Amino acid sequence: MTALSRLEEAAIRINEGMGHLRINQIHQRQWDDYAASRFRKPNARSKRPVEGAPVPISLGTLKREFNVLRAALRHAWRNHRLDKPPTLEGPGGSAPRDRYITKAEARRLLDACETPHIRAFLALAMFTGARKGSILALTWDRVMFDLGRIDFQEPGRKLTAKRRAIVPMTDDLRAELTEAHKVRTCDYVVEWAGGPITYGIRWPLKKLAQKAGLSWTPTPHHFKHSVASWMAMAKVPIDQAADWLATDPKTLRRVYRKFDPDYLREVGSALKL
Repeated sequence: MTALSRLEEAAIRINEGMGHLRINQIHQRQWDDYAASRFRKPNARSKRPVEGAPVPISLGTLKREFNVLRAALRHAWRNHRLDKPPTLEGPGGSAPRDRYITKAEARRLLDACETPHIRAFLALAMFTGARKGSILALTWDRVMFDLGRIDFQEPGRKLTAKRRAIVPMTDDLRAELTEAHKVRTCDYVVEWAGGPITYGIRWPLKKLAQKAGLSWTPTPHHFKHSVASWMAMAKVPIDQAADWLATDPKTLRRVYRKFDPDYLREVGSALKL
């Protein structure tokens, strides 16, 4: 789903929940009532605390809907349909994720994996830090064994805020991809039944985590988060890590610098009595 389609989806939900109101009737109470009413259908495979209990939408989805509402109110104000846009307090921010896959856990996952398409996904996720969508869309023509590079930039794909990088191929990744290339049956690197994967892979990752003896279940997002964390621990410069991960340097500074063991160490010396 592109950024534009996500905004369109958010606008649909806002219209369903608040479309009956005039723009000058929307204030904090209306937003709070709307936010409290937003639930999603639970995943059939997920464990729910109470059978049939509604599941709140994610904080990210709610923040997106709030931003759409706020932009609509400001648009009405700029076009003189509203005397003044209301001051609304949206959903609060969430703390950055601290949980990441350790290198030992990553090795256990890879060692326990016998399913070819999941192993190819794991190798690309662990050794490049690319997003799930980039990995599943990768085709063999963009795996350049001769140059030792992988190009995650999909031809003809509309550029979005989620950039895609061209990264060097590590020795470990080259070995994994060489084996995957020998048994390929289609153009996609991560393939199933002779074609690309068009569904989620959380379920097989959950089964793999259990097989590897992990005490928790990583999601596809945890791999990118973990690679960035490993880079911070290895003191990889922020700009280089940002280019490798196709991520805004500001994001890496805010979320991942705490994983650098020497970050702020010299500052602490100023407090010595």
